[in-house]
Amino acid sequence: MYLLFAGIFGLILGSFYSVCASRYGTGKTVASPARSYCPHCNHQLTVLENIPLLSFLIQKGHCIHCRTRIPLFYPLIELVSMLWAILAAWNATTPLEWIALMIIGGICIVASAIDLRTFLLPDVLTYSGAIIVLGASYAGILQIDFIQSLLGAIIGAFALWAVAAVYKLIRKIDGMGLGDVKFMLMLGALTGVEHLTIFILAASVCALIFSIIAMWGKKNISTAYVPFGPFLAFGALITYLYGDQIIFFLH
Repeated sequence: MYLLFAGIFGLILGSFYSVCASRYGTGKTVASPARSYCPHCNHQLTVLENIPLLSFLIQKGHCIHCRTRIPLFYPLIELVSMLWAILAAWNATTPLEWIALMIIGGICIVASAIDLRTFLLPDVLTYSGAIIVLGASYAGILQIDFIQSLLGAIIGAFALWAVAAVYKLIRKIDGMGLGDVKFMLMLGALTGVEHLTIFILAASVCALIFSIIAMWGKKNISTAYVPFGPFLAFGALITYLYGDQIIFFLH
């Protein structure tokens, strides 16, 4: 029953996350306009049109007012949020840890969605996320030693910055934004220095697979850019939950 509650709660939060991500950089805020609307015809959504995931399925992926296709961006965020809420509830040892993981996961989801849309990772999310993770670790809420968490943040961010600096030195172009480095403060703190290698490996493999699929058949891929933030977030969240199992499997 608690997993069902977690899933429903995750869906509701996912709807909120999609609003946060879609309105970032548009001049709008989460509170203004207060009602969700179709970005194509500006039709304000009714309560029945705004049920997370279910409304999308009932409306067959289209706005019922103008029949414009609803971007998969919205239901996918809701679905990811639901899955994370269930995984967090399944693996958390205490209610406080689940709450902390929901907050951390929410920041990762919103930051990843914004990165996919704009190729930016807002400082307000990356820095606040790092503070929250380190604070939860220090308070003993998360299953990670505070020193391990602090070292993971520092070493992880420095390693990513070093890779970006060397790439720019060799290629004379930016291969990675500083937003990813700042994001690493939060994510490195979440996995800790002990699982840092596994985390980066998981993120890199996922990014590589996605890049190959996304660029399949394209002629000019030399200047193509794939945001790394979502893969960093995925790698860190999965490593926090299943890092020991991954290490055992690889050995």
